[in-house]
Amino acid sequence: MVAIDGVRVRAAIEWKGMSVNGAAGRIDVSQQTLDSIVRGKTKRCYKGLRESLARLVELPAAWLGGETDLLPSLTTWLPYPELGYQPPLWVDENMRIIRPPADSDLTRRTTLPPRYQLAANEICQQIAKAWKRDIEHGNREAKAALSHLAEGRWNKNPWERAMMLVTRLISGFWWRRLFLKSPASAEADADDEFAAAAASALAATLRPWFAGKRGLSYNSFVATLQWASSGFGKHPSSGGT
Repeated sequence: MVAIDGVRVRAAIEWKGMSVNGAAGRIDVSQQTLDSIVRGKTKRCYKGLRESLARLVELPAAWLGGETDLLPSLTTWLPYPELGYQPPLWVDENMRIIRPPADSDLTRRTTLPPRYQLAANEICQQIAKAWKRDIEHGNREAKAALSHLAEGRWNKNPWERAMMLVTRLISGFWWRRLFLKSPASAEADADDEFAAAAASALAATLRPWFAGKRGLSYNSFVATLQWASSGFGKHPSSGGT
């Protein structure tokens, strides 16, 4: 038996445009079993069932079980160990630096909302796939654009920096901070809603590029990401980005 997180499972199923009943039928499990999971009544399930769910929604099984904090493309929300934070620090949805209790660790923190993670993960994957395709096809502008993001502690991992900055562009917190005076630090429901809508709008805008039908203006795109890093996205506390 393995852990299963009903909130994440429900969010993933709905993100794929399925109902709980429909998902149950797709993986040949009873509706009652899956309903018990998404309602949070069942906290553990057979490993095979969790793996079937993971294949259905195309997400890591460990994430569906709550065993990993973030989806793979969002690992850059966490600071690097070499920065020397003692005890370890983490960065939450609002990019606020938080210090856990001395006897705690990163796996025990309250994670980013599932829907926000799903929205950010999907748009990041789409952008990275198209960008890497252009580099593989010999697009010099695409390769040069990535190199512009390889600076400072991001020298060896510009992809991670790029994906982190993309997630900022769909963060309601950052836009409130840009436009509002003394914005609220966290409005989870609004941020979830904004992230899903913003990711969808960005994907619709970039769809011709994703499909290989139009080229991307990498200069404009990277300039936007750098703006998110140095201006709109600059963190006011120590650590920054």
